[in-house]
Amino acid sequence: MKTLEYLNPRSTQTLLEGIWELRVAEGAEADAAENVAPELVDDIEVHDAIHVLFGCPTNLAGEIIAHVWTLFGTTMSVRDMGRVNMHDDHRQVLAKIGHGRLLKMWFYSVPRIIITLFRALRMKRRWPAEDYRLYLDQRLCDLRKDFGIRLSSPSPTDQRGGGAALRTVRSHSPYIYRLR
Repeated sequence: MKTLEYLNPRSTQTLLEGIWELRVAEGAEADAAENVAPELVDDIEVHDAIHVLFGCPTNLAGEIIAHVWTLFGTTMSVRDMGRVNMHDDHRQVLAKIGHGRLLKMWFYSVPRIIITLFRALRMKRRWPAEDYRLYLDQRLCDLRKDFGIRLSSPSPTDQRGGGAALRTVRSHSPYIYRLR
């Protein structure tokens, strides 16, 4: 299995290259067209950028850690996250995962959540996620240094993606999602 470069704490990829790598790993090859509800397009773009910048895989454990980084390491608010969490598409994903499985993963993730929380609180400043487009051409290693983002080295299980991505819900939707 190929190691995902964006998970490397010292990755020299740009944020945009990392986003493309994440999407290809999720099965969004070529132009990375995605099928999501139009009102979620901006939120998905920001969420992908957060996954990449903070080195979170797209498996269920990585999704949980991405949420912790979002709340404590970015300028996004609980209200911003709630808008997505209350959307029907997000609820369908949660139903597919199962609330029991999700709760169990949150429980098992407590040590990682605590570490992530402390790392987020020790950042130099919060990353302005709503302005993510301004950072697309910057290298991940530089952004992480500038904002004081400390990542753990990726584990082999971090290389496994899928299973929790919101974009998988509308596979037959007429809405096309593109980064640019």
